[in-house]
Amino acid sequence: MKTPLHFTLQEVVQRSGLSEHTLRYYERIGLLDRVKRDNSSGHRRYTAEDVRNIETLACLRTTGMSIEDMRTYFALLKDGKAAADQQLELFEAQRKALEQELAQKQEHLRYLEHKVAFWKAVQCGDDAKAQEIGEIATGLARQLIKENKTYSGKENS
Repeated sequence: MKTPLHFTLQEVVQRSGLSEHTLRYYERIGLLDRVKRDNSSGHRRYTAEDVRNIETLACLRTTGMSIEDMRTYFALLKDGKAAADQQLELFEAQRKALEQELAQKQEHLRYLEHKVAFWKAVQCGDDAKAQEIGEIATGLARQLIKENKTYSGKENS
């Protein structure tokens, strides 16, 4: 199948998963180059290169990368191999941030698993087990609250 020369806004939305609003915003703030417009209708017409860049942005966005880091990525991309060290640093930092987020989510899941076990014990009338699980859940809750304060900068331990 041959790649079309130009894509409409709706086609790009469908391919990338980004909304029209987001695409226009990225263009407005300069994250995307100005998109060419159809001479007769004035509608945006995206090139295959535009679409590749937008798909990359969509993927970077799903990793939680900031707009500023995405901007840095594209600026460094123009330097090719000469910017490899900086690109590596950028992606390693994002990977580390995701690993930390994943670890935090694992702790949240662990807390919820204990809450489920607690309420199952309550439902079955096993007061001793509910008491034991409740104490563990309370300890986990305290830990989560402490970590949340640390991550949000409200507490410096």
